[in-house]
Amino acid sequence: MTSKIVALTDAIGKLIRFVVLPGQSHDLVAIPMLLDPVDFKTLIGDKAFDSDALLDRLAEHGVKTVIPPKKNRTHQRTFDRDAYRHRIENFCKIKEFRAIATRYDKTASSFAAGIHLVAGIIAAR
Repeated sequence: MTSKIVALTDAIGKLIRFVVLPGQSHDLVAIPMLLDPVDFKTLIGDKAFDSDALLDRLAEHGVKTVIPPKKNRTHQRTFDRDAYRHRIENFCKIKEFRAIATRYDKTASSFAAGIHLVAGIIAAR
């Protein structure tokens, strides 16, 4: 199974919700499922979320973005590297668990159950 996790966390890195996507799909597919019912002030994401459409939509709602620009951008935006690194590293604690890091489960539902379990363990620490 090839899959990826696109997750929404709070300010301290605690998992709020996530979507398991097929490995070949783009991360932006998960945006409507994760963000629409949530009110937030800052979005921290990786380069996959560097989309003019997403950035414009978030700017209209007054949301600050911390997203590194892709290398092929003609105008390289600035971003808060420290905030980006801190939040992304907090979420990567989930990869300390071998079954999640290697995507060991055969089905998407069992993989999602494992993510819920690991998120609970990390939150209890």
